[in-house]
Amino acid sequence: MPSVNQDLAARKQKAQEVDRRLVKAFGLTVPGNDRDMTHELIHAVLSQNTHRRNYNLAYRRLTDEFPTADDIGKAPLAEIERAIRPGGLSKQKSRAIKEILNSLEAQRGDTSLEFLRRMPVPEARGFLTSLPGVGPKTASVVLMFADGRKVLPVDTHVLRTSRRLGLIDERTDAVKAEHELEELVPPAKRPRMHLNLVHLGREICHARGPRHEICPLNAVCDLYQSTR
Repeated sequence: MPSVNQDLAARKQKAQEVDRRLVKAFGLTVPGNDRDMTHELIHAVLSQNTHRRNYNLAYRRLTDEFPTADDIGKAPLAEIERAIRPGGLSKQKSRAIKEILNSLEAQRGDTSLEFLRRMPVPEARGFLTSLPGVGPKTASVVLMFADGRKVLPVDTHVLRTSRRLGLIDERTDAVKAEHELEELVPPAKRPRMHLNLVHLGREICHARGPRHEICPLNAVCDLYQSTR
């Protein structure tokens, strides 16, 4: 039986090969955007459980009507809900956005999250996850997209693909997976690994009926190798 250190070394080596193959196949990198950190958090809330086209439309409608985070925080709940309706789950998401902005206003006197740029990642994550309804994945997404932090957010696609590949154990949950994957992947490679694994999960490694025959990782995938 391999030691813990041997197992960690093997997983790091596999992660390096996974990254190499994903870069060759997809080559995704984090795009630039002009959203501040509070708007990035609002965008992340809107992105939950819906298609990219729909949540981007919801975000555009919301910010067209209420350009600043302060404007959104002061807006009636019903108007926020109406603006974001194309994104789905508008009742839940409008309440979540209001609760986050109200919490920021109560704690800090305004709705800005720009102070997080001066914090180390663990502290910034800790503050974000202290806000109503903000989980670890959402916190890391905000830090990665809005502030260029070298983190590796774990959504359903990253969790599923990482388990199947054998980078993490099948029973590992999303919170633990983030810690374990960041241990395996060097900081500079974490954002692109996140994006490429998400793309893999959306397009190829589906929850049902994964398309093993066209997967660029089938040669290093534990699931595929176990079915051959």
